[in-house]
Amino acid sequence: MRRAEEALTFDPREERRALLDRTAVAVADAPTLRRRIAQALGEGADAAQLAIDRLVSGVDQLNVNYLERGMIASDAVARVEVCNGESQVTGSATGFMISPQLLLTNHHVLPSEDDAAQSWIHFRDEFDAAGNLLQSCVFAFDPSAFFFTDNELDVTVVAVAPDSPDRRHHVARFGWLPLSASADTVLAGEWLTMIHHPNGCRKQVALRQNLLMKSSETDLWYATETAFGSSGARVLKDSWQVTAIHRAGAPARDRAGQVLTVDGEPWVDGTDEARVVWRAGVATRACAIVKRLAVTCGEHPLIAELLGNADPDASDAIVIPLGAGMMRAASGDGAVSVQPPKRRADAAIEGNGDGAHEAPKSTDAVTVTIPLRITVRAANGAGRAPAVGVNLS
Repeated sequence: MRRAEEALTFDPREERRALLDRTAVAVADAPTLRRRIAQALGEGADAAQLAIDRLVSGVDQLNVNYLERGMIASDAVARVEVCNGESQVTGSATGFMISPQLLLTNHHVLPSEDDAAQSWIHFRDEFDAAGNLLQSCVFAFDPSAFFFTDNELDVTVVAVAPDSPDRRHHVARFGWLPLSASADTVLAGEWLTMIHHPNGCRKQVALRQNLLMKSSETDLWYATETAFGSSGARVLKDSWQVTAIHRAGAPARDRAGQVLTVDGEPWVDGTDEARVVWRAGVATRACAIVKRLAVTCGEHPLIAELLGNADPDASDAIVIPLGAGMMRAASGDGAVSVQPPKRRADAAIEGNGDGAHEAPKSTDAVTVTIPLRITVRAANGAGRAPAVGVNLS
């Protein structure tokens, strides 16, 4: 808490009040806005117009597939069970898969290879649609395959064992979302979403309570009126693209300097942080993590694979994770049946009229209204957009 408070150099209440009266477009400068719009266009023809509308007018409309995509994105989020050398549980946090074998969490959660080797990761520690508790799938960490930690950014990237101890489950079945190297994925005034295991509880999602207020090269600062997550929570935008990893919060204090709870009483260290009144939360940006990994261990095969998917072009950075082919089965052991994933570029979509996806039509342009008209032309039918020019004058 103290570290976050010391880094907080503005009044979150005043900043939040000012942003609520303006749209993201009104806050950003023209060059930043052009890059953000180019990112939004990469969300696809079905979502680009709505993304632009949210930036320009602040509307809160999303395609209904937002819900399904959220469930897919949540599969890669897991509960980190921190243990000591005697196999005693000493803490709990959140982590999420950023490649087929790598998980991202905080440095203060797993600061060393020994800490990782003694701890466990629980996928599907959650309730199903009927309110039944699923039996989580447990995996060990494999720090001997890869381990990287950075105290400054407060991040740890560690390999997860490819199979569960009983060899019944493969970690790749839960999918992942790659980190984007782009610094233009989100603007001040946009709302953020978090999928997490706050205080070690079952998996939860925090919607529409996290307003992005400020950003720097490495940090995102956001305001919330309620507890906003646990260490290692995945911070996402409306397309479910990872923008950052939550690491700390700055609490409200009374005149005596005591941390306040939602009922106005002083908070006691070691009790439920969900009762704390938080002034702001801070997260480490995905682009900063990608940059640090590229500099420090870019030659490692697992990091080279991750960097290969960290394309700043939104049409590549916003992807359906491996878990998109899953059919979630309401079985007692949290098992799922897995369909072979299809690459976005060469997926063949079959069937119409029975709930299947319609095959994408070949087009030379995507047009959205902001209320100006922006046309993005591609040199071929592959769907990959070239550089975008936006006239905002």
